[in-house]
Amino acid sequence: MLKNKISMFTEEDLVDVVKIEKRCHLTPWTNKNFIDSYGANNLFKVLKNENDIIGYYIALFSFDECELLNITIKSELQQKGLGELMLNDLLSECRKANIANIFLEVRKSNLVAIKLYKKIGFNDIGVRNNYYQNKDGKEDAILMGLAT
Repeated sequence: MLKNKISMFTEEDLVDVVKIEKRCHLTPWTNKNFIDSYGANNLFKVLKNENDIIGYYIALFSFDECELLNITIKSELQQKGLGELMLNDLLSECRKANIANIFLEVRKSNLVAIKLYKKIGFNDIGVRNNYYQNKDGKEDAILMGLAT
């Protein structure tokens, strides 16, 4: 049985976070991307089962808006409600900070993530053409938003 706990990222978490990122993404963030994001005081949380990191999210707060920069759950644990757990944590943090809107971008082909975002209440608000790199060239990003 999983004993999940969401906590603030610490520098000791970096190695595990980067490993998960590389296994889960076609164009993963680099070690430097994570360090820069942490150094920029973005909200950076990890989901742990005992001491094992199984997911994380990074969000940028600016005035009354939030941009979800990255959310990832270990591949073998996806579609088990953990992404929803993380998003609900982010929503809670946004409400505490009086955030009015949350925005994100998602690969057009990432139907599982899109379904989750819509379940939480996100709506499509636009498209960024040829935004993501993929094996065949470029892929569109769907822009989504949620009023908190």
